[in-house]
Order: sequence, then C-alpha cells, then structure tokens
Amino acid sequence: MKNIIVAEDQGFCWGVRRALEIIDKYETVNIFGDLIHNKQVVQKLEEKGKKIVHHVTGKEKKPIVVTAHGTTVENLELFRQFKLDIVDTTCPLVSKIYHVGESLEEKGCRIMIIGDKNHVEVKGIASRMKNPIIIENETELKNIELPKKIGIICQSTYSQEKFNILAGFVSERAEEVIVRNTTCSPTKKRQESAAKLAQNVEIMIVVGGFHSSNTKKLAEITSKYVESYHIETAEDLNEEWFKGKNEIGITSGASTADWIVEEICRKIGNFP
Repeated sequence: MKNIIVAEDQGFCWGVRRALEIIDKYETVNIFGDLIHNKQVVQKLEEKGKKIVHHVTGKEKKPIVVTAHGTTVENLELFRQFKLDIVDTTCPLVSKIYHVGESLEEKGCRIMIIGDKNHVEVKGIASRMKNPIIIENETELKNIELPKKIGIICQSTYSQEKFNILAGFVSERAEEVIVRNTTCSPTKKRQESAAKLAQNVEIMIVVGGFHSSNTKKLAEITSKYVESYHIETAEDLNEEWFKGKNEIGITSGASTADWIVEEICRKIGNFP
C-alpha cells in the first residue's frame, strides 16, 4: 500500500488566495495576463466571466485586473490614460520588493535584480528602478561589468540557495554591495518543506504550471535528493514511475489549487 505524503507547505500562497478573493467580488473583469501561473485555475476563471487579455485598446468597459505578479509602471500609466477602472491584486510581498529597491537606490546603489528577465514580476520590478542589471545565473553574471556600489534584490520566487551563491559572487567582485534577499516567506517555507520531504521518500511529484517559476524551482530542489517529476494534472502521471515505490511525496506550487493535488493523490492511491 502506498504512503502518500503531501508537503506541509504547498499549494496556494496567501497572495494568490488574496488575488482570487478580490476578483471574485466582480461579476466580470478583464485580467491583464494570467492572474496566476496555472492553466487549470485560469480556465475556471474564464468560465466564470473573468476574461484574460494581453493588450488593452482603451475601449474596455469591464475593470482591468493587475495580476498577483504586478505589472510595469508603463502599463499602469497606459491604463490611467485610457481611464480604465483598475483592480490591483499585486501581492503585497511583490510591492515590498519595489520599496526595497527604491530604498537601495536612495542609498546610491545601482540595482541588480536576480531573476527571470522575461517574467512579468521582474519586468514590473525593473520598470521602477533607474537602470537595473538583471541576471538569472552565474554565466550571465560573468559577462557583466559591475558598478562600484550595488544593491541586490531578487524575484520573490527565486531559489534561496542560488540567490545566496550569486550574491556571494557579486560581493567578491564589487567594491560595495548591499544584499536584500527579497524571496518571499511563503516561497522560502515551500522550498524548505519540499527539500525536507524529498529526503524521506522514494519519489517526489511536484505539481504546478509548466510555466510557473516557483514550481520549476521546487522541482529543481527536490530532484537533488530523489527521483522527481514536475506535472500539471493527474493526466500527466505515469504508473511506471511508482512501481516498487511505497513512500510518495507530493508538493505543489503557489498557484496550484487543492483540488488538483487531491485528484493526483487519488490517482496515485489507485496504482498497484
């Protein structure tokens, strides 16, 4: 009989729950981009009249929702020019990163953002800084000429371990470095919980959108300790993975609904 253990910290973070609760107050809205990085949850929102849009024309009559990841100052200015009704669900922990970066700039630092430059959250952070450097890994760091005084911040869902390594490299090369680890507390807890569980099971299933940054990080972490698979839904499960394995660990990203994890647990429980 298989023993399925779900990580203590997993699933919707409070920032995602907050965003969903805010838009639930509206009958119909336009959501600017994916509210969260989970196709299944977004699909259910669209079924309820919450339409996803990637461009605005100014003719929108429904309120425009800024997602939990935030957006750029340029986008906000465009919405205001069009006189759109803005519903801002930006996670307060993302907004806090804006303030940390601005505070470091006031100290005379040039900001370095560690994260994915193509991610909407990082774009939003960068748009609020004067001339930020954005890096995601050591290779990118080696190709950059560093200024004398640097303030380091990071994407809220970035790996704590990788952040500490990259911040250490910068500190060795630059004259003056101020480091602010802006990984959010739910991400830290989720990563720690996943790592702990991975060391005590025979296989880990990491559940979440394939384009979800924080879920990808969880899969990277668990794979260091045990055979791990990143899936989106129960349909992605392969019975072969579980043959001869009785201790099954499950964790999920910050945008993964409980019902998705529950379906996966039921299906695994039915495997021989």
